[in-house]
Amino acid sequence: MHDLHHNDYCQNSSRPPPLTEREELTLSLNQLTQIEASLHRAQQSARTDINERYYFDYPRIHGDITTLRSGIEHYLTPARAQPRDTATLVGQYRKEKTAP
Repeated sequence: MHDLHHNDYCQNSSRPPPLTEREELTLSLNQLTQIEASLHRAQQSARTDINERYYFDYPRIHGDITTLRSGIEHYLTPARAQPRDTATLVGQYRKEKTAP
């Protein structure tokens, strides 16, 4: 019985401790940077065919990522009370081309 508990302790102690909230949020910021880089590459390779009715709204998603990043950074580095930006994410990134 004693060996069983010892084995449980050894198995559990080999796992890294769970990340703190701050570490998880910092990781999220890094992931947002990676997502932005991927979106920039996609935008550069996107076909801008005049005959396409819909296209991906890259400026809007970049703006949303900026909003997310700002909110996380604001939380991680709180300053004195300042007004909050109440902009909301739309989540719609497909736009219809308008006739010239």
